Amino acid sequence: MTDRPDHVVIVGGGITGLTAAYRFTQAGAAVTVVEPHKLGGKVQTSMFAGRAVDESADNFLLRVPQALALCHDLDLDGELVSPAARAAEVFLDGRRHRLPEGHLLGVPTDLDALERSGILSPAGLARVAEDLDRPADPTDPAVAGGDVAIGPYLRRRMGDEVVDHLIDPLLGGINAGDTATLSLAAVVPQLDAAARSGDPSIIRSCRAQRAAATAAPDAPIFATPLGGMARLVDALLALLPAADLRVGRSVVGLELTGADATRPATGVLVGLDDGTVLDADAVVVACPAHVAGPLLAQVAPEAGRTIGALVHTSASMVALAFEPGVLGATDPGSSGCLIPRDQGTFLSAISFASNKWAQLRDPERDDAILRVSAGRLGDDRHLDLDDADLVERMLVDVDRVVGLSGAPTAVRINRWFDSFPQYEPGHLARMDAVDAELAPLPVRFAGMGQRGVGIPACIDSAERAAASLGASWPTRRSVS
Repeated sequence: MTDRPDHVVIVGGGITGLTAAYRFTQAGAAVTVVEPHKLGGKVQTSMFAGRAVDESADNFLLRVPQALALCHDLDLDGELVSPAARAAEVFLDGRRHRLPEGHLLGVPTDLDALERSGILSPAGLARVAEDLDRPADPTDPAVAGGDVAIGPYLRRRMGDEVVDHLIDPLLGGINAGDTATLSLAAVVPQLDAAARSGDPSIIRSCRAQRAAATAAPDAPIFATPLGGMARLVDALLALLPAADLRVGRSVVGLELTGADATRPATGVLVGLDDGTVLDADAVVVACPAHVAGPLLAQVAPEAGRTIGALVHTSASMVALAFEPGVLGATDPGSSGCLIPRDQGTFLSAISFASNKWAQLRDPERDDAILRVSAGRLGDDRHLDLDDADLVERMLVDVDRVVGLSGAPTAVRINRWFDSFPQYEPGHLARMDAVDAELAPLPVRFAGMGQRGVGIPACIDSAERAAASLGASWPTRRSVS
């Protein structure tokens, strides 16, 4: 579409849907947002132990520009802060080890630092070093040309131990997934580019990427608004005073209108669960893929089937507050601890939230706040537990990993069902096919199911959808 639509319906009021609504509003379109649950979707912040603590994502990546650029447009620049503690740990055989300096998304580039970390055995270290001399495999991306799963590719290059104890806990945590089946190109495009550099050694290719990086070595990697990630939602809503927000309603049907033998559809009838029918010039479906798929199948059958077939995982995140002295010692410079699958724990990760964020520290209380997570592909044990049993199981692992001498003073439980799409090899090509099928129609798909689970990727998908439907808007910073 080249003409900006007059009325756009946004299906979903998460960060993707609200960003799309904002950009269409800037372009002069009337906007209706339909959201069955809370505006903001997974981006929620609430008061916990006297502080504003995020319920899911607690930061966004600065390396890609879309979230920072949106914050600039929303005049949130002065509110952004970066983690006070930036190191991370991994729990192995009863001990916490710092991740080695110089790794790139888990791939070690400094083998001396890897040895000092104590994460790998001598045999594991020797196997990693073999990457430097190992020839290319016929199935490597640079040779075969296609997309591959992260785990099998990196296991061929560097062995099992580094994947099991460093790469999988880190990269699998991005999607609550398993690197055995996650797409290299879709999940970690930096590593995919390194794998296609022409040098078969992934270590040397990652070293070259780090050497070519323009950012200062100590530059912040993540940022968040001081009041929590929900400040993004609040700021977007403040700039949508004229938007029609249908909260508590669901979209149940899409029907194309205006098509005939000489022209494609020029509009969409949008049916809601209360019987209302909205007449729209365009629709952006910005809800989870397992909801979006059946809707899109009504107007674009292949696209709907592709999106509906995406596998999803669920996760539970629990915030815990502890009085001084109850929690075992943590490194003040550590932001959290990853837990590999083979360590026999219920938890997948622990975030030392009051270490990580200076604004969560209360000098008068001197208490500690943790955010602990369970659930990943192949491990749905958390779904079978009620709240009390969930917390009990989590505290057993907190004691094992960090140490406990008492009960938490506050607990908050968030369960995120079917929230993490799993990008299997070929995902980006499948999304290209989805986009191609939707291109002639006044309908677009955006959000986590498309090309990335992070906040910047969601924002990018929203803005691409709006631009492809003919919207343009003033911005204070380029995101090219």
